Amino acid sequence: MPEEKKDELVHLTIDDIPVAVPPGTLVWAAARQIGIEIPIYCYHPKMPPLGACRMCFVEIEKMPKPPQTACTTPVSEGMIVHTKTDKVIKARKGTLEFLLINHPLDCPICDKGGECDLQDFTLRHGPGGTRFDLYKRHYAKPIPVSDRVMLDRERCILCQRCTRFSSEISMDNGLVMISRGYKMEVGTAPDSAFDSIFSGNTVEMCPVGALTASAYRFKSRPWELKRIPSVCNNCSVGCNARIDVRVDKVMRLMSRTNDAIDDGWLCDRGRWGFEFVNSPQRLRTPLIRQKGVLQPATWDEALYMLASRLRMIAEKRGAASIGGIGSTRTTNEEAYLFQKLLREAIGTPNIDHHHGYFPDPRDPLTGRPWMMTNSIADIEKAAHIVLIASDPYERQPILNLRIKKAMTGGAQIYIINEGATELDRFAVSKITIPQNGAGMATKLLLKHVLSNDIANPHQYEDVRANLEGAGDAISAAEQAFGFEAMAQLQHLAETIATSKGAIILYDEMATLAPGCEDLAADVQALAFVTDNINRPGSGVGPLFEDANSLGARDMGLLPDALPGYQPVQQKGLSYNEMLNSPDLKALYVMGANPLRHVAQLPPNLELLVVQDIFLTETAQQADIVLPAVTFAEKDGSMTNIDHHVQKNVHALRPLPGAKADWEILTRLANQLGQKWNYDSPQDVLLEIAASNPFYSGLTWEDLGAQGVRTQEQEVAHA
Repeated sequence: MPEEKKDELVHLTIDDIPVAVPPGTLVWAAARQIGIEIPIYCYHPKMPPLGACRMCFVEIEKMPKPPQTACTTPVSEGMIVHTKTDKVIKARKGTLEFLLINHPLDCPICDKGGECDLQDFTLRHGPGGTRFDLYKRHYAKPIPVSDRVMLDRERCILCQRCTRFSSEISMDNGLVMISRGYKMEVGTAPDSAFDSIFSGNTVEMCPVGALTASAYRFKSRPWELKRIPSVCNNCSVGCNARIDVRVDKVMRLMSRTNDAIDDGWLCDRGRWGFEFVNSPQRLRTPLIRQKGVLQPATWDEALYMLASRLRMIAEKRGAASIGGIGSTRTTNEEAYLFQKLLREAIGTPNIDHHHGYFPDPRDPLTGRPWMMTNSIADIEKAAHIVLIASDPYERQPILNLRIKKAMTGGAQIYIINEGATELDRFAVSKITIPQNGAGMATKLLLKHVLSNDIANPHQYEDVRANLEGAGDAISAAEQAFGFEAMAQLQHLAETIATSKGAIILYDEMATLAPGCEDLAADVQALAFVTDNINRPGSGVGPLFEDANSLGARDMGLLPDALPGYQPVQQKGLSYNEMLNSPDLKALYVMGANPLRHVAQLPPNLELLVVQDIFLTETAQQADIVLPAVTFAEKDGSMTNIDHHVQKNVHALRPLPGAKADWEILTRLANQLGQKWNYDSPQDVLLEIAASNPFYSGLTWEDLGAQGVRTQEQEVAHA
């Protein structure tokens, strides 16, 4: 067999420096690869070239009408590029002179001062003075184009980055160009609001101070900020972020490009949803209930009392009368230590966290844990994307942008949902189902696939048997769904089975709805019988709720599985079983708030312990409250929706009086007689890597700046 031919590199020289780049590379990107700066305003690496600002001029030999724009010109073999000729320098100075004619030059009060491309490029490439001696143009300022974003039209250079993001990336047309010629300006469409959940990206990508964030305006100067690479903690996508800190206070979050996960974007929830870190309502000291009132205590007092009470209840009532509810937002290391404390130091199997319903720790068809079998980046390769009872725009926003990017590449979107979603307007087929009908809709898809010889009729007898057992319910659903929905489902079943690649995703929390107990298993079976697993552009899996929902499962915060989904000797009480058990006498809650999901706590509790950052509804009823720190104040790893394990790096010193969850658990374990000697989360990660097959051999250094996806290890061990 001949070797597969690889793309040859294109060779060219830029300012007499040779460079080799892949075909299709733009001259601007080739120059950047060898450290040559070509200034840009309108160009953005995540959007198609425009060539509107005329700032990136270069001179290319043997090309007509020099100079040329580097951001729109692809490289060619033997190309010779000059970036510093007299013609190029004159052209750039002329462009900047025009841009500065009406610019207010208010750098001392502009929020962009110190990180403004116009400021920097004027210094490096602009004229030393101006020939313009007339009055500058003035506008009302600033204009609130949304609750979060302010517009100063005097500073705008009409690069169109913001409007193109709105039309080409978020596809909501929140910002548009108004009028033409010298009257052109940025604004909102008539009778429309800029209410996009992605609006903050336009602020970040604005090369000047035209768009600013109301949450950051006049709060700090860029040179006063300490910049820490981290991970967003607001949903399960795990977007990379940069935390900007001033004097132990988070001032803003900025995007930090990781093409495998976030593609360079942040949603507004991730960008501005950090005020809880700075909140004056944070817990700063342990609390112990005395005479019915929570009173401040020292750490030694609180931990001694907690250890004594746990021992007393275990001796008197048995260890099985104690339960623990963990968190989907704490780190992997903390989740691991929490279950280890309960299982080894206390001896109880009652361990869980709030999550969707999955029949077994692992899917019996694939042998893998319940997670996306594809990566986030694989979504772009799919021919068909099916969303069942899910709305990424509201739940996992940056995944919404990835789906839209796939759509521009030719992917077709199918939506099965009882309500409206933001992606409905892009869907090839929107299948509206009755309330809580996602479970039956999936069974109907399976039935169409298996009964019409789309799948091999001699395979999957267990799947067929399950469907036959639900025959009466399926017949009733066919009547309830109606003719139109049934026809759409049948067409979708044929599409999934015959497509070049389909990715089928469902919301984890939808599995808790009545009638959706088999949703996870049926969706997984649907992908399995249609051969949409382990193929390019194919996959299946749940869209998890919180930042570390998958990590919590991996770490063994489950009543029926140890870390790595290894079997337990004795199954414990589940989340709901604990909260309704009259036999539960003590409940330890870490980073969770059960009273958000249930009306009351277990009826016969003698001890309630809550470890959290705020005095939540659950903490207000606690006997002992332990103050923890936020993601911005501790190190640790988090596992995102497609099993990228990423490092969370502290940006702030811990709030005085509060401690990291792993540190609290370690001290409590020592009070209970365990000889834990972890000095840092990195020590805990080494222990996880030595015992959990899905994190085998992983070290803190392996996580690097952008994490590592461990799916390959999972497949090998499954």
